[in-house]
Amino acid sequence: MSIFSLWEVLGVNVHITNIYGFIHDQDLRKKQNQFADAAHALGFKEMGIFNFDVSTDTENELSKRIDGIISSLQFNDLVFVQLPTGNGEHYDNLLINKIKAYNTKVCILLHQIIEYEYVLNAADLIMPTNNEVHAYLKEHNYSNVFYKKNINYEFSMISNSSNILSSDFYIKKYLIDAQDQLEESVLNEQDEDIIHIGFGLHDKDGHYSVWVGTVMQSILEHTDSRICFHILHDETVSEDNKRKLKQVAHQKGDSIQFHFIDTSIFDDVKDRLHRFTVGTMFRLMLPEMLPNLNKIIYLDADLLVNTDIKDLWDIDISNYFVAAVRDYGTCHHTFTPYPVREGMVDRQNYINAGVLILNLDKIRSYGNMKNQSIQYLIDNPESNLFDQDALNVIYKNSILLLDEKWNSFVLVLKSKNVKEMENRIYHYVGDLLKLYSDCQIDKEYFRTICRTPWKDYEMNHQFERCFDRMNDRVYQYQNMLCLLSDSDVKHVFYGEENKKLKTLYSRIHLKNGDYRVLEHAKNLDSDILPCKDLFVLKDEKDPIIIFVNWESDDCRAIQNLEELGFKNGKDFFVVARFFSVNDGGFM
Repeated sequence: MSIFSLWEVLGVNVHITNIYGFIHDQDLRKKQNQFADAAHALGFKEMGIFNFDVSTDTENELSKRIDGIISSLQFNDLVFVQLPTGNGEHYDNLLINKIKAYNTKVCILLHQIIEYEYVLNAADLIMPTNNEVHAYLKEHNYSNVFYKKNINYEFSMISNSSNILSSDFYIKKYLIDAQDQLEESVLNEQDEDIIHIGFGLHDKDGHYSVWVGTVMQSILEHTDSRICFHILHDETVSEDNKRKLKQVAHQKGDSIQFHFIDTSIFDDVKDRLHRFTVGTMFRLMLPEMLPNLNKIIYLDADLLVNTDIKDLWDIDISNYFVAAVRDYGTCHHTFTPYPVREGMVDRQNYINAGVLILNLDKIRSYGNMKNQSIQYLIDNPESNLFDQDALNVIYKNSILLLDEKWNSFVLVLKSKNVKEMENRIYHYVGDLLKLYSDCQIDKEYFRTICRTPWKDYEMNHQFERCFDRMNDRVYQYQNMLCLLSDSDVKHVFYGEENKKLKTLYSRIHLKNGDYRVLEHAKNLDSDILPCKDLFVLKDEKDPIIIFVNWESDDCRAIQNLEELGFKNGKDFFVVARFFSVNDGGFM
């Protein structure tokens, strides 16, 4: 099968950019026109780019102008972008960003040396059209370069049309060869022997890339299977971190693909995310971004995989939309997510979305997962676990519940004094890695980080965090003891009466008038202290000290208190900061 047949079967359009108008570098214009002419003969669609002074456009005008240029683009198309356009780096950056937002395969035809690091790294393939450009790319260690060794491409017009080695012939052959190479990545997506694993990555401070790289490292150390990692990301991921993620993936010959997400598609709900980043929503794009896949494992960034991921991949989910583990906190009444509280999902069937197997074919047949999830969140503005809540509600009648070993909460295991490691996927949700821990899970997590390209960065970061935590605890203890020494102070506890609060009751002398609070206090049983509505705190006249379980009220407890005007470490104190890990704390 020719490459054109394959792209046609997949319903993919192939495009090429071409520059028009007055441009100072006429040789550049002629080269691009020549390539575009050859591409037309192969059935490519043209995206015409007019050369102009971009400084005369506002950002909004420039964005609209480029939207018009790419208006024929559809998801998963193939685009040959001829660079430079002559309109400058900012224009070319924006052009590539907008094209990548359609989950396209982007092949850059590079006619001149440009130092546009972001653009060059964003391409699936860079095709130098002369030896000078190729030498530059090689010198700067770009790994996505296509070049036919020992062939010096000369793209000048040859008058003898009968000559089989005409420039037109070479250009067409060059374009076809590039498509052949890109075909491999598409076919890999369809290879049943390859395990596909997805991550969502929004990373303003650089930490999430480290954590994703650590998960990848732990996966590769525990399997002999071929892996293809899919990184759904936005503009916050640095080129250096992309390079390091590639380094992790390629150490055993496995593959990695980066898929750019335009976060504006989540504008309707982005302002509500609060403690979450928009990256948590990226998983909702997997069925749409990877149309050639029928199945994928999705993983959160705060995991450590200590088992062969193939055993998870081999679980049959052909009759289900999703496979996942019950959410421990929900099942054990630590907190009550909105869909459970409203009767949309049974408590014992509510899943944690940190480890998912997604049946992409079945999901697509049911509708657009992203659109359905956003509509759920619009219709249910009180739902605060966002994509997790949405997935629980949308697919509630067809979720395969997995064994707890596939998503084991580290905090829970520590509370049970579990120190030794087992064949599990460990999830650090609600917990922090501690260098001073005697838990083997923490030790192995840190060792795994040290086997990644971020070794030096993370060691320094962890030591800094240790000192920050110690200083924070001393500060909080000082403030807390001052309040506790006041005989008139009233104790208020924020949360459900779980093990942590009951342990705290035993350590603090309870007095008449002490009580608990929750947003939804009605219909809740109280073993020891009565539970009142959270907002009674606004009218409290007596001096109070508040102890809060941070995970209460769908993990909004701290935010809720701050919105009422209370200050962390002064008016209220997070219980977990003062408890040992055996008691469910962070120490």
